Amino acid sequence: MTKSNKSPHIIQSLDKGLYLLEVVEQANKPITLGELWTKLHWDKATIHRLLATLERRGYLLRDQETKQYSLGLKIYGLYNALRRNLDIQRITRPYLLSLAETTGESAHLAVVVEKYVVFIDRYSSSETLSVNTQIGAREPLYCTALGKAYLAFQEENTLEQLYPVELEAYTQRTITTISKLKKHLDRVRQSGYAVDDEEYIDGIRCISAPILNEFKAPIAMIGISGPKYRLPDRAVEEHGQAIKEIALKISRHCGYVEREETGT
Repeated sequence: MTKSNKSPHIIQSLDKGLYLLEVVEQANKPITLGELWTKLHWDKATIHRLLATLERRGYLLRDQETKQYSLGLKIYGLYNALRRNLDIQRITRPYLLSLAETTGESAHLAVVVEKYVVFIDRYSSSETLSVNTQIGAREPLYCTALGKAYLAFQEENTLEQLYPVELEAYTQRTITTISKLKKHLDRVRQSGYAVDDEEYIDGIRCISAPILNEFKAPIAMIGISGPKYRLPDRAVEEHGQAIKEIALKISRHCGYVEREETGT
């Protein structure tokens, strides 16, 4: 554990209890008092009192047979309340505006409904020739940057479930087989952002990255669209990295945490 904050404004016992709760959550499986002691090196009596308090308030559950602790139902109640109050458009709007201003292209926010991305917010490009998608418009998942940013972070068998037959070609560049699309999505996962290179509309390139929740699942996608002549390969890579960083910042607001291996 990192050194505790000695600020007079911090309640040390509460701080410890919350940290203990985080350790239980990060274990990703039920954990015993002994295992917690090994990780924390605190006094066992202190750990036991904190566990008993958190259990009493419903934040932890203890298996009577194995004596292992896991997150309690109160956590899920708080989580559901957070999700009800989470306004993804309010969170993303400043980032969306910044993205449109810095790239000079139309910036979009979308969610997934069945086999389609649905646009829920946008900022239009100031350029005369721009891509101005309407709020509520739908586009296919497999041949758009927004959709591929979503598909790349789904379960492995998602594609077969969504598309049991060959994919419709919208342009000559549309990927129309599941095997080729899978290889393409592997590259999207590695780079962290997706590109639609005239796969849905001739002459238009799009770049997108997923907004992830605490389960590392995409809950929305953010990206830009513009004519290919304004988005050459060098600009695609530069904007792609920027969009990935913006999506990561938004993801942190939505509960996503980058896990790092640390010693105890």
